[in-house]
Amino acid sequence: MSTIVSDPIRGTSEPDRYWTSTNLGEACPEVMTPMCWSVWEGSAELGWLYSMSAFGVIPRKKVVVSPDVNERGLSCFYGRQALNVDAIKQIMAALPGVSADDFERDLMGSVRADAPQFPTSYARLPVLMVKAPWALLRTGKRLRKLHDRMYDKWLSTVYRGEAVDTGQRPIDLLVAAREDFIRVFSVHCVVRFMFQGGQSAVAGAAAAAGDPALATALLSGVGDVNETRMADDLWRLGRGQLSEEEFLSIWGYHGPNEGNPYTTVWRENPAPIRALARASADRERPADRAARAQAAGQEAERTVLAATPAIKRAGVRWLLRRMRNIVRTLQVGKAAYLMAIDECRWAARKFGAEQVRLGRLQAADDIFFFTIEECRQLAAGDLADPQAVVDARKATRAEYKAMVLPLSFHGMPELIVVDPDIDRDVATELTGAASGGGVVEGRARVVVDPVQDVDLDPGDILVCRFTDPSWAPLMALAEALVIDIGGSASHGAVVARELGIPYVIGTESGTRVLRDGDHIRVDGAGNTVRVLRRGAAARTATA
Repeated sequence: MSTIVSDPIRGTSEPDRYWTSTNLGEACPEVMTPMCWSVWEGSAELGWLYSMSAFGVIPRKKVVVSPDVNERGLSCFYGRQALNVDAIKQIMAALPGVSADDFERDLMGSVRADAPQFPTSYARLPVLMVKAPWALLRTGKRLRKLHDRMYDKWLSTVYRGEAVDTGQRPIDLLVAAREDFIRVFSVHCVVRFMFQGGQSAVAGAAAAAGDPALATALLSGVGDVNETRMADDLWRLGRGQLSEEEFLSIWGYHGPNEGNPYTTVWRENPAPIRALARASADRERPADRAARAQAAGQEAERTVLAATPAIKRAGVRWLLRRMRNIVRTLQVGKAAYLMAIDECRWAARKFGAEQVRLGRLQAADDIFFFTIEECRQLAAGDLADPQAVVDARKATRAEYKAMVLPLSFHGMPELIVVDPDIDRDVATELTGAASGGGVVEGRARVVVDPVQDVDLDPGDILVCRFTDPSWAPLMALAEALVIDIGGSASHGAVVARELGIPYVIGTESGTRVLRDGDHIRVDGAGNTVRVLRRGAAARTATA
């Protein structure tokens, strides 16, 4: 008799619910395993609700995960995360002066003609007036303290293995690691919300000064951003100024697809950083590129302030300095939650190894095909035929990896089978959801797999589906960036602005339309990517 195996990553939805996968692929790329989703599921929901509570938009008692997935702000379909647009709009309507439709327009580019209406409410205004300033003043410092505590724990427990034996079982370590992730990610979401509001204010200041294009330069070169420091440390590693052990003890929690706990990071396999260090050693130092971007940002600030009425100058100056601090803090928060995910990864593999010793699993990494709740059952010996569950879920996930979600859908989505050659000979120009920088022409290097071995020559343009912090060293070698997934607050945009690299992000199909070796023009100011000459042959690797 065969075992009926449930599918935790398939998802479910009522027919009238409107979902979008826009802007979610960067945090947790590729198709999640059940373990990945059980780390992210409640954490992401609690995180965004906590940010709303921190500003007073909703009362603290509403920061709970609804038992009805249709009422949640986030869910999972075929291993990919998606946003419940109307559920989020309904909460956003409690922000005075903010239209719920503005959220949909910013996210999707337009508003559905039949979109439900959520009138702006002023009922929470007194609470907002008290809580919002408090959140603005204290959250950055709080997140940095959380980061420092998380780093100390990661360094001693995960990287060095120096933790004192407390008698905790591996399953207890895994549950505790998820709690660390929830704690850090919730506060990170508050800063993410600050960034969105501050970015709109900066764009308004640039427009009022008569040049909306200055908004990108105003957010460039903020200085002391984690990913540019990492790229610079890799350059130092390549020059022999930093040892591999020193580099890994600071940045070892990064690695390909690092938002998914099942992946392998640099502390476990340092081979990728060795290749990147060799490649970057003879190139311009990232710190020097960042210094030029910082000078450009300061020049943009002077231009905007000179065009701003004197009575408003102090406010604009405060806004710009505050936003630079928010950009730095946003990357600190991302580092903290990635360390928490690496703690989950470490604990899961310890638990998986234990289950192999007990004869319940064939390989330690099979553990990633169970949810954490199922892991508790497994630890108690209450999960029937665990290897059959693993085998069935591996096969299902392989099917999902061959397909993609539509950007938006009602109810359950119909997965799209992607032809990698579609439109390659038709589309010659792309646009994105966000862009910035100048104009660059060069050779497209299409990288669809973060573990793909690729050498970027001077002048090459990196074309990829998404980026996370582990991509920063490779991005530092590129002349420009073209990215399928992301927006103005995404990791790729932040790093591009810090290094002064032209970028077009959110093209959706750049890795399918562009061929490896094409000669292309990236116009950051004009938000276009144009094929000038097709390469002789496509050398793109398959995912």
